[in-house]
Amino acid sequence: MNSEPDPLMRQPAVAGTFYPAQPDVLWSEAESCITRGASGWRPEGSVPRAIISPHAGYRFSGWLTGAAWRATARGQPATIVILSPSHAHSFDGISLPSQKGYAMPGFDVMIDRSVTNSLVQAGLAHVEDAAHDREHGIETQLAFLHRLHPRARVVPLVIGNATQDQVAAAIDHLAAQGQPLFVLSSDLSHFLSRDVADAKDAETAKLLETSKGTILTPRHACGAAAITGFLASATGAGLRVVRLAMASSADVTGDTSRTVGYGAWALFDTTDEIIIPRHREMLLKAARQTLVSFTRLGKPPTLDDTSFPQALRGHAASFITLQRDGRLRGCIGSLAAHQPLVRDVSENTVKSASDDPRFKPLSADDVPGLRLKIAVLSPSAPMTFANQADLLSQLTPHRDGLILRDRGKRGVFLPMVWESLPDPAEFLRALKVKAGLPKDHWSDTLEIHRFCAESFAEPD
Repeated sequence: MNSEPDPLMRQPAVAGTFYPAQPDVLWSEAESCITRGASGWRPEGSVPRAIISPHAGYRFSGWLTGAAWRATARGQPATIVILSPSHAHSFDGISLPSQKGYAMPGFDVMIDRSVTNSLVQAGLAHVEDAAHDREHGIETQLAFLHRLHPRARVVPLVIGNATQDQVAAAIDHLAAQGQPLFVLSSDLSHFLSRDVADAKDAETAKLLETSKGTILTPRHACGAAAITGFLASATGAGLRVVRLAMASSADVTGDTSRTVGYGAWALFDTTDEIIIPRHREMLLKAARQTLVSFTRLGKPPTLDDTSFPQALRGHAASFITLQRDGRLRGCIGSLAAHQPLVRDVSENTVKSASDDPRFKPLSADDVPGLRLKIAVLSPSAPMTFANQADLLSQLTPHRDGLILRDRGKRGVFLPMVWESLPDPAEFLRALKVKAGLPKDHWSDTLEIHRFCAESFAEPD
């Protein structure tokens, strides 16, 4: 005899439609989505602070949801915050369910009541079961949560008519409770023709990856409120946004007349190491091939972005440094992300070889013996300081890269410059000189932006 459902547990609403209703089939499906195309699927490097994860039926976007959650596999979050749009119920603010947890096929996920109660007490969310009764944006994430983080508790938030500031305030409140994993549940464009949808989704990806994600609208992503609120919060501002996968419902259905777009991203701290060794090798090989082709033939090789993994096709800023016998032979790069990373690396390799005003352009005979270094930059953020002593006290050697601007002049030092200038005062003086200013220059109009860089190089 089947037991009656526990009225204190939120029962499945979309089992059998969005995902399998049978426990063993659901486990197998989630496992398949997480491990798809990944032999060593527990990712190397850092664990993200947040992910953007699709919430459509597993048939359409399960492998992208799996890719997003796979990025978290090495983490051990005690609490996971899932923020979803409201698809079926109109209300104001941010809502929580009254139940103690979610009853899923074959497993339960419990709600972190101490955290949710603190949100309510702070006036940042309220209980409204109607917003959760039929909502799939949270439910579709739970099999992945259970597979990778079975001991974690969930904070399920459905966003109604809420401002960006309201969502950001809730996120910062939650971040102050510990270090939860944030899951921003969202699909991309809806019901456009394939060509139009692909263009809209490419625009969405560029906005996310070039630090403009706070201006996304529901036309870009149905979960825009969660995404923009997170990126506008103190918790999410300035994080590195890394593309994991993008796809379309047309890939499954073959119908290009009315499609839905999907994308998965991971959001990392600026100091995190996130480019895996295999991808580093690909970038270094692309830069080397560019250097050889340009110096021999006068043009770089034809670059096919689609032949590279999605993480290298996402937008990011790079600097290329050329060295001979440990001495600089060229260094040029981008301060802000504006094009796919692999393309940025190729273009800056050409510029470092030919446009650095400190050196003559390289010839083919100069290439043997040169060593390539690549630095991938985080988004930069302005620093606030009262005086030079205050500025110096805020610098962290070997971590901070700096962009200095004043009186129409600019100087940039990558973090690797600390190797030769380890003293903060000397580092700053040399940066002023590089910008064309006196080494003791100071003014009220001086601007400093700080960034971090993930650097890697060819073997000596």
